[in-house]
Amino acid sequence: MMKLKTNHVKQRLKEGGVVFGTMLRILKSPDAISLCASEDWDYVILDTEHNDYDHETLSNFSLIAKYEKLALLVRVPDKLYHQMARVLDLGVEGLVLPQVKKAEEAEHIIRSTKYGPIGQRGVSKPTNVTLFRNYGNLDYYEWANRENLTVIQIESMEGVRNIDDIVSVDGIDAIMIGPADLTMDMGIPGQFNHPKVSEAYHIIMESCNNHGVAPGIHLQNLEDVRKWINAGMRFVTYSYDANFFKEALHESLIKLRSMVNGRG
Repeated sequence: MMKLKTNHVKQRLKEGGVVFGTMLRILKSPDAISLCASEDWDYVILDTEHNDYDHETLSNFSLIAKYEKLALLVRVPDKLYHQMARVLDLGVEGLVLPQVKKAEEAEHIIRSTKYGPIGQRGVSKPTNVTLFRNYGNLDYYEWANRENLTVIQIESMEGVRNIDDIVSVDGIDAIMIGPADLTMDMGIPGQFNHPKVSEAYHIIMESCNNHGVAPGIHLQNLEDVRKWINAGMRFVTYSYDANFFKEALHESLIKLRSMVNGRG
């Protein structure tokens, strides 16, 4: 019988490694998972906070992901029980939780996403996780608690101030800083290289490292990625699908038009 899928992202982070993922916002075909996996991305995040992926689409993406090494994560709109547990029941391999500001929210996340005795997630054994194989219930619950990835986002100064308490909650695997919301909350929207922003990043990284949680961030610029990997970020989400298409279209068209330059 096939083994339940190992979460290689979680495994690599526990070993102190760096992982790279991207975010999908417009691609609706499950082929996108195999496309990203073919280029050896570590994970993909489907963004349901700001976009319109429905549950059927998430389920179809999840089924394809079970045949790939790549981890499929979903950013949910909020930290409500039904939004977290239901998406995990669709078979995804982890959640990204936006706007976490205090330890009580992190504790609620763990209660909602872990089976007992760790949490209070409603009992279910999704068929697209087990690929319809007959795994024992206890084996499945233990696997889900061990392998599902829990990533929280720090996107406010309240979250930065409470970071030690937040990452001390057992079960949090990684942080993904949201620079756009964080700078908005600071009153300096879009000023990603402002000294106050860098200071906040370092506070978060230090706290994560002290508590065995992987520090991470979502960035749009490769030079910023280089800078913050060198500083210690390990869960690194780069850009999103629409940007990749726009960049490729733009660069290709420039090259095509250059072929006719100078012709009469």
